[in-house]
Amino acid sequence: MAAISNYAQLDAFGRERLSPNFFMREFLHSEIAAWHGLQNIPDHPEIALDVGRKLCQELLEPLQARFGRIHIRSGYRSPTVNRFGNEKELNCATNEKNYASHIWDYPDAEGMHAATACIVVPALVDYIESGGSWTAMAWWIHDHLPYSSLCFFAKMGAFNIGWHEKPLRQIDSYAKPKGYLTRQGMSNHGGTHEAEYEGLLASLRRPNVGRDSLAIVENRSVSAAPQPGSMRPAAFVTGAPTPSEEEQVALPVNYRAVHTRTTWRIARGHKSIENAIYGKDGAAGLFARKVRIDYERHGDPLYVVVWQSGRSTGFVATSSSASSTGIAIAELPVAAIEVFEAQGGAAIEILARCFKG
Repeated sequence: MAAISNYAQLDAFGRERLSPNFFMREFLHSEIAAWHGLQNIPDHPEIALDVGRKLCQELLEPLQARFGRIHIRSGYRSPTVNRFGNEKELNCATNEKNYASHIWDYPDAEGMHAATACIVVPALVDYIESGGSWTAMAWWIHDHLPYSSLCFFAKMGAFNIGWHEKPLRQIDSYAKPKGYLTRQGMSNHGGTHEAEYEGLLASLRRPNVGRDSLAIVENRSVSAAPQPGSMRPAAFVTGAPTPSEEEQVALPVNYRAVHTRTTWRIARGHKSIENAIYGKDGAAGLFARKVRIDYERHGDPLYVVVWQSGRSTGFVATSSSASSTGIAIAELPVAAIEVFEAQGGAAIEILARCFKG
């Protein structure tokens, strides 16, 4: 992509999708730029898109899936906007310190590329207001996501979260307790820290998971479970016309695994529903413990939820010794799955009910 030189190009650039829930446009907003009449546009848009996708896909998407909607406070900054913010003491570090940070399209001193966003997680705001600490979120991210750096601030539980080609894995804060929470070499850096964020997870409000999902599941239309080699996207919706091969490819396949520890793990790369259920990295492989994941970290697999975007019916799979494939499968309305997705987790009792009756 060439340098942006007119409004039409900027409009198209803002519409670039970085991940399922994030577009470039929301990372271009800057109060500094808006108030002082500055353009916040990358000099190298292709690089900005590339690292922005890494930031969103590897960090922001799983964070939002677990804790609900997140708010972008500050994303991309052009060198001009960042320099102005630094010179006017508007909470911007120097350009040299923000290359491969808020300035996404310029590498750092080692030639590495990276991207940072300052975000607010409303669930964390509520937790802090009830007496909790920002450290709970910090430790959850440390245990679950491939972040490079986290820096927490005193207002609204806001924090910088950064993706980097060569991640530092360090957490510091301007909020109390100030300073480094952890970094390479500190005794608390390794292992798991579940006790540190149990309270945060328990505080998550899920008012609709039990009531709305249960009603949707109990009113579902159940059909025979699909078998290997028999699955076609058209079969997922009763009476739906058979889509063309182009349409099938265009519909993303979504895979979520529910473990005893990780309650809504996102896995990508499945090209079809059949692959997501019966493939070597699908549900069958997961329950057979043949998938290359850290089972100790995530815990025992309980369920796998699979659906294709644009369809009204998805599937939930669980382990079954009575089945020749090693798994049992039931239909699950996508309306119910969307409730789980919005809340960042599925209620075990709701999924279990899919296999009763």
